Amino acid sequence: MFPAADRRIAAGLLILRFFLGIFLLQWSVEKLILPGATARIAQNFYSVSLPTEVAYALGVAELILSLGLLLGAYRTMSYGLSLLVHTVTVVVSWRQLFDPYGLAKVGNHLWIATWPTWGGFAALFLMRNWDVYTVDGWRQSRRALPSDQAMRL
Repeated sequence: MFPAADRRIAAGLLILRFFLGIFLLQWSVEKLILPGATARIAQNFYSVSLPTEVAYALGVAELILSLGLLLGAYRTMSYGLSLLVHTVTVVVSWRQLFDPYGLAKVGNHLWIATWPTWGGFAALFLMRNWDVYTVDGWRQSRRALPSDQAMRL
């Protein structure tokens, strides 16, 4: 197979990907079951009026992205888009990030969690080729086998 260090790296990336996928998944589910909350968030953070139908469409798109991330499918695209989605969240919440203790009555310290989460998304994207316990990794391993062995998998 591959050396022990490679297995530990792959296992660490699997854990990171799983929890980042769950993190993103919960936001997509919220968009689908509470579209009104999505509209309020869009208004407050993006200054955009969001119809309910658009909230549902965003929820479905983010659900597909979350599942791609969870499964490690199309790693460059799914990890990159996940990083981009979270980057937008971090950028639009800059007021909350610079007032972590609510001194200016804007934010609270829970917003600081967006920074290490962003770091996790960035690290996963940068190390995507070592994240082999994925759908993409499985497809790559099948391609490396002779066709009769691949058919038995």
